[in-house]
Amino acid sequence: MNPESGYNSRLITYARSLAGLDPDEILKKLGIKHYKKPILKMPNAELIKEFGKSAKNINKSLFIKNVIWQTYEYIKAGEKPFDIGNLRSFWYYIKDTMDRVGANKKGDAYNIVSNMFVLMVKSGLFKYRDFGFDDDDKGNRWIGGKYAHVILFAEKTSYTDLLQEVNHNFDITTIAVGGQSSYLSVEYFVKELSDAGIDLAKEFIIFSIVDFDPAGDIIATNFTDNLDDNGIKHIKTFAGQFYKNFKRRDLVIPANMDPEQRKRIYRLPLSVRKSGQAAKWAARTGGVNGKKSIEHGIETIVMSKAQILELFETELAKTIGGNCEISRDEESEKPDAGLGG
Repeated sequence: MNPESGYNSRLITYARSLAGLDPDEILKKLGIKHYKKPILKMPNAELIKEFGKSAKNINKSLFIKNVIWQTYEYIKAGEKPFDIGNLRSFWYYIKDTMDRVGANKKGDAYNIVSNMFVLMVKSGLFKYRDFGFDDDDKGNRWIGGKYAHVILFAEKTSYTDLLQEVNHNFDITTIAVGGQSSYLSVEYFVKELSDAGIDLAKEFIIFSIVDFDPAGDIIATNFTDNLDDNGIKHIKTFAGQFYKNFKRRDLVIPANMDPEQRKRIYRLPLSVRKSGQAAKWAARTGGVNGKKSIEHGIETIVMSKAQILELFETELAKTIGGNCEISRDEESEKPDAGLGG
């Protein structure tokens, strides 16, 4: 999902407004019905009749929602209607029918598939794991022990070496989300925490390594929102000069940079500056100059990994109190990944 998309933000808000309603009421609001006949085998005329937005075209969102729900019903009944892998596997399962009815000529239908799954999962109709989808990001997270409720997450997988090092040295939980955090991966991540015996009702403390720009802010916000949606309701809030209730401590911010690093800015795309996202971000954070400028952002790369690690150790000690260093048995099986620059 594109973190700059206003549509996705509205879709998530709508999904959350449905959560908690009776499932039948949610289905009715989403235009989803129970079909005895396999939707994907309906002739074109019947598809137009059931899901048409005109005499020649189907409403792709409505069609996809209904196929998703019918597939979920099949799986609940013990059937396996398609070769389940990742989310794209479902797209290939429905692609031939969409091609047949001419629904793939314009737009990105796979993106609609992704969005409709988000809508239906966030509204509470089912979970991704009910389908048995693969978690493509499973290898980019490490569950902590003593401080498992402290999470350091990074926007980019280029920080996996640092995250492994932090997990090993401080016994906290670390995760790289690879850009916009996948709701599917966060769902599996929280289940993994629960399966490890970690109390989800306790307070969690979130630290982030994200670009200091509107997209980074949205990525960090969506990550904590996704944790909340999956049962982690008690997240520590932090106050700052421009904000009062951030549910994470961002490490890559101008206040933590030297003067030369603060100069290494880049110009935000015009679309972002015009969308209102830059103005919201600047109002929340002060922007790169502390004067709420919407013109520029700063990427994480301006700070070395060693600098981020040192900063994190300081912030962690402030947050949990005392000496946060964890002594490890020399025979620990976890590797010391090394930091680099």
